[in-house]
Amino acid sequence: MVPRPNVNFDTSSLKVEVTSLPRLVTPTRTITAVVNGTNTTVIAQSFADRIFITVTQLSKFGVLYQAITSTNPGFSSSSSSFDQYQPAASASLPSPLPSTSITRLVGTEPSPNHAALYQLYVSQIAAIIKIHASPHDARPLIVSLALKINPDSQSAPIAFQNDQDQHDEDRDQHDEDEDESLLLTSESERQRFIATMDLIQQCRVW
Repeated sequence: MVPRPNVNFDTSSLKVEVTSLPRLVTPTRTITAVVNGTNTTVIAQSFADRIFITVTQLSKFGVLYQAITSTNPGFSSSSSSFDQYQPAASASLPSPLPSTSITRLVGTEPSPNHAALYQLYVSQIAAIIKIHASPHDARPLIVSLALKINPDSQSAPIAFQNDQDQHDEDRDQHDEDEDESLLLTSESERQRFIATMDLIQQCRVW
């Protein structure tokens, strides 16, 4: 048997330095919950020049919007044109502000009737951020929405697709307006809207 050498290491000269990890460059919060039977993920990120909110039920990027809310004192939140569609049980939510300008950047809504629904989401998210953010925070809001089509609103896209077969334009317009109103005021959409806004408020990074 070969004898093992007796090796002693002098550790007195060793120095151990502990370096703390740097703070995340982009403050980010993520939450996933089941909303109306569907996994819903909200990601909130605070960049130096933008606030980015992602809401997806489809694991997709979805439709991208930009929302800019002015601070014009002449506007009153109580006069919002969206109030007629805002869920009655969402008393804890601020009213969407009429001073919010929404622009679609990328993507297309599931149907033209869903355009108003998606804009309502964006407008409400902008109001939530505006009421909690610093008064001097003028960063634009970028929102990515990918919502699962609600089975209760399936008739709305179908009605729109069949418009080309209708010969009475006045009747077509009436049907489209009715479909849009039903889509925005259905019970299942109301529940999803409120639950989603609650998730967003839990992901506050602004």
